[in-house]
Order: sequence, then structure tokens, then C-alpha cells
Amino acid sequence: MEVPKLDDPVKVALIGTGNRASTIYQPLLPVLKDWVEVVACVDPVREHCDRAAAALGARAYYDVRELVKDGIAEAALVVTPMPSHYAYSIYLSSHGMHNMCETTWCNLIAQAREMIRVAREQGVVVRVAENFFRFACDRFALTVKDSGFIGRIGRIFSYADHTGYHNNSRWVRFFGHPVWAQAIEHPMETPSFRSMPHRFHSGEHFTAHYFGFAAGEMVADQLANGKGWLGRHPRPGYTEWQGERGTLLYRAQDPGVGASKGGFTVAKMQLRRCSDAGIDPEHGVETIRSIADEIIDVIDEDDGYSWTRSYADTSLGRIEYENSFRTNEYSNLRKDYGASAMSHIADFALAVRGVQQSEFDDEDALMSLVMNMACDLSAQNEGQRVALPLADEAAADAPMHQHLTKQYGVDPMDVEGMMSVNYAQP
Repeated sequence: MEVPKLDDPVKVALIGTGNRASTIYQPLLPVLKDWVEVVACVDPVREHCDRAAAALGARAYYDVRELVKDGIAEAALVVTPMPSHYAYSIYLSSHGMHNMCETTWCNLIAQAREMIRVAREQGVVVRVAENFFRFACDRFALTVKDSGFIGRIGRIFSYADHTGYHNNSRWVRFFGHPVWAQAIEHPMETPSFRSMPHRFHSGEHFTAHYFGFAAGEMVADQLANGKGWLGRHPRPGYTEWQGERGTLLYRAQDPGVGASKGGFTVAKMQLRRCSDAGIDPEHGVETIRSIADEIIDVIDEDDGYSWTRSYADTSLGRIEYENSFRTNEYSNLRKDYGASAMSHIADFALAVRGVQQSEFDDEDALMSLVMNMACDLSAQNEGQRVALPLADEAAADAPMHQHLTKQYGVDPMDVEGMMSVNYAQP
């Protein structure tokens, strides 16, 4: 896929220079010089900020207000803890700065709606840095959908990947906005453990989320934990895109290795199609075989650093997706990870310049959050189906609103109050 380049790259500030910013954004941003120019780094932790600024050749700021006052950036990439996203987005938009926040976009539906309102009022672009639907499997799945090779895809089944905002975004990108949600949950006691210095766990929480779409499609999405803790199946789990006459399958190749090491294990795709079986003698209608007889392993290619393309040679021709975002400046076990992040940064820059519409806009970012809230409501009511959009968004927000108020001692809708919180993590 050819991606337009900009004659005038967007001048951006990197707000937040912690772990994700330093390990993912920092090595990738210089490669994206056709879309963005990093002019500033912002972080109250001076050591982190100075290090990132030096690496990127940018000016260091320790307060976002000073950045805005100097006016050297047109836009911001906000890579800070989620509870800060709303306040930063509103502040930046209010001062005419385009902004893209990391996932999850924000905590409350009311926050998301206000982020959209203020941005539109000020004529700026707000987006979420969603990368999951930009992975090779989802890029190829959409290509298979468009090809019609397995007929209309009407259902997706996913296990052990990521119930929640990320996967919600995948389903929105594939099927559009859902019209209902349904969920059940199951808590289980386990010995306590710490997965990261700042993440302590007591027990495990299983969730099963179901979504229905306007044309009758459905998603079934299930997860206990996606990191291989407690010996569970690690990411990216097992996913089927189920078509009328076949399936695209995506599954971990060695889940035991992933479960022992934690986190992620390499996964592969396979196409399975049922060929024509002729006229049924009893009913006189065209039929297909019941068991898939065309089995094709999807080939994922990389250059040692970056995923380059995925393709399958089928009886109806080659189905292929070619990745435009490649670099040897970033390496990950998952060869498509760098491309997924580069894609959303370039997409944001192109939207800022008005060159093309975003793959995933502000209304999509809002819907992924609404889907989370709807599933919470359904689970609290013993799996009752919840219509979308929600009839009472304030009621859906209330528990999280109360939690954030208690945690930070400030109304989460208070921009200045939330900007004053110290969000630094170990």
C-alpha cells in the first residue's frame, strides 16, 4: 500500500519519555521524517526528558505549559499514563495543537466526548495511537475480506489476545460500529504475583465479550490474561475470521514457549477454503464441501528487522498485503510491531495536513471506549445484552468517575487538576 509523503512534515512534540516512548517511539520517529519532525520532548522527569531530547535532536521541556507557550510544535504525541490523556488533550486542543494520545484513549465517555468537542471547536485533529488493527494478521484479514476468497466473513472468534480497548478497535476497523454488546466475567483466586514493578496481581479475571453489528456479524472475544501468566496461552492467542465457505486462522506456533517466557510468542496464519461440490441431488442447489480441502499457509516475510508482506497463493490467485513501513532502526520479536506504530503516526500526520482521512478517527476511538463500558454494564447484569450507543452514558461512567476522584483527589473532568497530578511510574 502506497502511503503519501508530506512536503512539509508536521512539527511534533513527544509528551512523555518513559518506557514506551523511549523503547518504541524514540527509535521509530527519526525514520518517519517524511511525515513528522520532532522538535520537542516533554517530561517532568528531567533525566528521561533530557535523554530523549538529545537522542531526537529536540528541545527539552519539563512542563507542557512551557511547550505550548513557546509555540514551536504544531502537534503532540502523548505517551503518558492513561488518566492524564484527557487533561493533556483538552489543554493542547484549547491552544490549537493537534494531538494523538496512546491507548487507551481516556477513562470516561464524558472525557472522550469533550476531547472531540473541544478539538472540533478549535479546528484541530485528535486521534488515538491504536496499533493492534495495523498488525500483519489484521491487515491480511481485511485483504482476505475484500478478496471474497472465503465468502462473506460474518463472525470472528478470538481467544487469549486482548479483550478490551485494543481488540475493540480491531473489530470496529473490520465490521464498523457495533449495535449491541454482551459480556460475562469470572474471577478466580490465585497466589499474588507481580508482573511488572508497578503491576501487582491478586487473582485472575476472565472476561468474555460479544458484539453484534448492523449487518448481522458477530465477534466473540475471550481472555483470562494475555501475557502468559500462570501458564495461560500467551498473546497473540488464537483467532478465526469465519467466512461463508472457509476460515482465516491465526494461532501461536509454540504457546508453551510463550507461556514459559511470558508475553508473546510467534503466530502464523492459514487460509482454509471449501471448494464447490456441485448440485445437491435432493435439494437441487449449489453446494460446497463440508470440510475445507484447500489449505494454504500464509507466508509472512521480513527483512530481518521489519515485516515486509503477507501473502497466500490460492486457486483464485494471490492474496497479498505489502507493508510500506520498514526500518532497521527498530527490532522486535514481532516483526510487524514497528510497522504498526509507524503507521498510526504517519496516519495522524496525514490527517493533520488534510491529505487523507484517518483509518481510525475520533468517533472510532470513542466507540472502542463505549464498547468497554457496555461490556462492564452487561457483566454487572448477569450478561444482559446492552444496546449501543448507550442510553445513559453518565451512569456507565459513574463507577470509574468515582474511582478516579478517590485515587487522585480531583474531579477527573478538571483539566488543571488532572494536569497537576504526578503520574510518574517506577
